[in-house]
Amino acid sequence: MNGRRTLRRLTASAAVTAVALAALALVGFGGDWGGGQASAAAATADAPAAAPPSTPATTPVADATPDTATQKASAASAAAVTAAVRAVDAVDAASPSDLGVAVLDRDTGQQAVGARGSEQFYSASVVKLYTVVAILHRVETGEVTLSAADTTDIQRALSLSDDQAMDALWEKFGGPATVSQAIALAGLTDSAPPTDPSQWGEALISARDVVTLYDYVLTSMAPSSRDMIMNALTSAQDTGADGFDQAFGLLAPPRARGVAAKQGWMWIGTQFYLHTTGVLPGDRYVIAIFSKNAASSGSAAARTLVTRATAAATAALTGSAAP
Repeated sequence: MNGRRTLRRLTASAAVTAVALAALALVGFGGDWGGGQASAAAATADAPAAAPPSTPATTPVADATPDTATQKASAASAAAVTAAVRAVDAVDAASPSDLGVAVLDRDTGQQAVGARGSEQFYSASVVKLYTVVAILHRVETGEVTLSAADTTDIQRALSLSDDQAMDALWEKFGGPATVSQAIALAGLTDSAPPTDPSQWGEALISARDVVTLYDYVLTSMAPSSRDMIMNALTSAQDTGADGFDQAFGLLAPPRARGVAAKQGWMWIGTQFYLHTTGVLPGDRYVIAIFSKNAASSGSAAARTLVTRATAAATAALTGSAAP
């Protein structure tokens, strides 16, 4: 998107004698058995013989130690996602721009959040994913039925980052309420709808929340909803509907076959926001990298920065060398 937009406002069996029993009581044999100890002390020599307690069968105790291979895999995963965010944080530290990053390994549940990974950034077009998640959840629950135009708008909003398609969805399905609903559905902690209901690109989101939202899509949504979203994102075009080149970050050439991405870009005041978010081929790793740059430095510099940070992160995850 290109900046502020004009829209109308929306509102988890030997016998044991009693003497023996008494002797045991006198030497203090007993335990926390309720009244058993007092009864033994009161026993007399002419008491009837008592049958010995039977020896219970021994039940093997399962080994509670986690499988070594699982432990090693989890440790390796933690190391990989940590290395990925550290690589991006290093790029951030050397740049005048602000970079936020989070990475999730869906196979192990390991997540790493960078120094700015929980910070709020303006969403730009990444908020389109939030709105689509909310709309498709309503379809799943029978609250709404999509028209052919709605389906087209969803596909265009995600694959082409079409602002006009997003405008139509935002207006028809409740605008800021779609962001709030996605937040509640996925249990997000850093996101918020825009203060100005007409400016969807000014929703506040974090890299940490976005990787959680992707995991919600892949794990919790109905297959039809999941497939609609992921098919659109794997079909993201190099050029957005507004003519902006979105072949940066996760979509930088040579694009990995099967990568799914939602990009975002927006100029607002003296700042330029450029974000790359998505899922690597195989749906294991989810990455979100946000950037806030001085508008005066130009979009090309921001694209180079985000692409370099993305390459460093993916190299740490896949073991390949960063270009």
